[in-house]
Amino acid sequence: MADRLSIYRGALRLLGPSNLASLTENLPEKRALDGAWTDSVNYMLEQGMWNFSIRTVELSYDEDVDPLFGFQHAFSKPTDWVRTVSISETADFCEGIRRYEDETNYWHADPETIYIRYVSNDEAYGWNVGAWRQAFAKALEAYLAFECGLPISSDRGNRNDLFNLFKQRLSDAKSKDAVDERVREKPPGRWTRARFANGPRDRYRG
Repeated sequence: MADRLSIYRGALRLLGPSNLASLTENLPEKRALDGAWTDSVNYMLEQGMWNFSIRTVELSYDEDVDPLFGFQHAFSKPTDWVRTVSISETADFCEGIRRYEDETNYWHADPETIYIRYVSNDEAYGWNVGAWRQAFAKALEAYLAFECGLPISSDRGNRNDLFNLFKQRLSDAKSKDAVDERVREKPPGRWTRARFANGPRDRYRG
């Protein structure tokens, strides 16, 4: 289980000796990490389809928004949306929507209801630090060290090494996260899909 203090300590170990004992200490290196924390986590969430961050919702079309020409409905993106994983016309996601358009804050499609799986930055999903896998946390450590390297260590030569380390750790985190994905079973038949189409989901109504 990851936690912010251990991630800070890991980032500081990459930059040199540190005696950070808690998140309440008023040290220059801790303030530098504080300043980079939010942007760095948001950047990391954009880098993958992290299982811990994926949220599934049902969306009804937005009656107050005109759809793009050629489509019947517009759907407002949730406020915690980071990137799309999959879009379907059915709740079991066995069949994706082939014809839709993603534009700014809306999806445009023909069905009146769509189902979305997406990376969320909600505190219960992407920003739930306790749910982060260790490999994700280690990649974040390297990225924080890269972002804060100059303010903390003033070592310009170390920045390339830190960025290369970040890329290696990010690749490792993505690989391990992919292994965690459930093995997809053979898609059920039409009757089964219809029977379970109204299963429990978060619901966003336009």
